[in-house]
Amino acid sequence: MAEHPTPEVIRLEALTKSFLMGEDEVQALRGLSFTLRRGEYLAIMGQSGSGKSTLLNILGCLDLPTSGVYAVEGTDVAQLSDEQLSALRREKFGFIFQSFNLISQLSVVENIEVPLFYLGWEGRRRSQRARELAESVGLGHRLGHRPFQLSGGQQQRVAIARALANEPHLIFADEPTGNLDSSTGKEIIGMLDSLSKAGRTLIMVTHERTVAEHAHRIIELADGLVVKDEPTT
Repeated sequence: MAEHPTPEVIRLEALTKSFLMGEDEVQALRGLSFTLRRGEYLAIMGQSGSGKSTLLNILGCLDLPTSGVYAVEGTDVAQLSDEQLSALRREKFGFIFQSFNLISQLSVVENIEVPLFYLGWEGRRRSQRARELAESVGLGHRLGHRPFQLSGGQQQRVAIARALANEPHLIFADEPTGNLDSSTGKEIIGMLDSLSKAGRTLIMVTHERTVAEHAHRIIELADGLVVKDEPTT
């Protein structure tokens, strides 16, 4: 009996993105095509100006391509309204940022609750879920602390817990170790590795080869083109 292929989570076909700078059109992405399947762990690399930030913005539905197709679980995002794009990000995506993007006035548990608030979860249920996630990232003893009372590594742990709150189909990590020392960075990458082993689908942007090699596959960009797309093992 033939095995069914792992479901496709994202598909890009001849995707381009251009910007107007004055009277000049700049091609940031020039015809990218690739797919990502459920449970894959993909690293995107490239020098500054290669197009990786533009690509991540499109993959996270924070921006739309100029031409070509970007489909999420079979749906072409270009066909979605702004409201539908917001719902897609809210319900199916989790984001981990280099600068953590925590809300300074909120505690650890309240920061983790934020995505669940926007999903309409009732307060007690939100709090229970956030406390469980805080425990899972080793911060059960810091629930009431504010971001300024935490180390960089602890703030990134909160960000990971927050990204998991909505049980996302796809997790985006944008330079997740960029603001951390090497020892703390290894801890955070270890957490992402564990998420991958648990079957999560991850896309990580990084400029560090040693970090990228934790992924199953590395796509390297240069001048808006895919110049390498290779498995890491």
